[in-house]
Amino acid sequence: MEEFTEIQVNYFILTKQHLTPESRINDITQIARNIGGLHATSQTTTYLSTFFRSTNLSKKDFEDEIYEKKNLGKIRCMRKSVFIQPKELIPIIYLATKKQYAKRHEDYLKNLGVSLEEYDKSAAEIRKILSGRILSTTDIKKEVLSKEHTTHFIALMCDQLDIIRNKPLKSWRDKRHSYSLFEEYFPDLSFEDISEEESMKFIVKHYLKCLGPATETDIVWWTGFNKTQTRKILFEFEDELEKIQIEGSEKEFYILSEDLKKLKQLQQRDENLVNLLSDLDPYLMGHKDRERLVKEEHYNYMFDRSGNATSCILLNGKVVGIWDFVSSKEPKIKIFFLEELEESIKQKTKEEVKRVGLFIFDEEITIKECQSMDPLKSRTPGEMLTPLKHC
Repeated sequence: MEEFTEIQVNYFILTKQHLTPESRINDITQIARNIGGLHATSQTTTYLSTFFRSTNLSKKDFEDEIYEKKNLGKIRCMRKSVFIQPKELIPIIYLATKKQYAKRHEDYLKNLGVSLEEYDKSAAEIRKILSGRILSTTDIKKEVLSKEHTTHFIALMCDQLDIIRNKPLKSWRDKRHSYSLFEEYFPDLSFEDISEEESMKFIVKHYLKCLGPATETDIVWWTGFNKTQTRKILFEFEDELEKIQIEGSEKEFYILSEDLKKLKQLQQRDENLVNLLSDLDPYLMGHKDRERLVKEEHYNYMFDRSGNATSCILLNGKVVGIWDFVSSKEPKIKIFFLEELEESIKQKTKEEVKRVGLFIFDEEITIKECQSMDPLKSRTPGEMLTPLKHC
């Protein structure tokens, strides 16, 4: 079994993830396709994850691609999380993952005290209201007969692809969406001739293409499949797989045979590579085994109790700091270095911070370097979205 260094593997995945200077592109749909989807639980994550992988994309470019050209769509899929996925992959990904949250829907309605019949009746009413229209939750509530559970029903209908999240109501940072009927948003999408078994196999292979090499634990974490399902799928295309080791780890990592050839041939840059990543970015969220991505002593600063990643600074693919942006009278970005770094690396970081500051605020920003940070592990859920708010 061949062995590679952390830096070799990290640089290889950074390249596949469009996070090296030479691999950045301005094709938003291709970025989403190549990185396994844009994590969309947080509204800003999708914009920032795309920005960091491009050279000169604007927020309008992103909005045109998803909401005007409709080359992408926002759906619930892997790990029961919401992602933005390329249009042509939506039927496959949905079919592969929908059973994972079917029980969640049953429990959700039970907790609401609503029968399936009541839900179906309300969903039919909402569908009728949305026909030929794009409406917000507030707009829909104005027309439904019973308003009590409308917000919850809309969320469930999105999960079942009855309807789909459309444009944010106001700015790119607005968590509120408008909604459309799914078949009107994507009138030409077909869900026929796709088997669940083949779609699950596709997800595993697609994951390795986007984020491999990876351990079995990583694959289970990302896909949401159990170990038995995962091992069966890996066995089915084992002739396309190799196993490697990473220096310092006793674990075995799966890699596609075609990727192993690319890994061997990859030429690394001589200079240090600094990246900023948004919270929940696939580069970090794509793996459960994270030893090569973050030092043990830094883990609780980087991930919350649920394993969700905050916004971070990478050096050659490994976490060395945290960043956070603040909307106030004076646009500001805060940074916190988790270890001592060379001044040249700090300067590169600040240059990248200024670049993202212009994207976020459309104007020059000030940078505040924090001297301390409370670990996310000891904080309330959701604070990974504002990691430096106490600085």
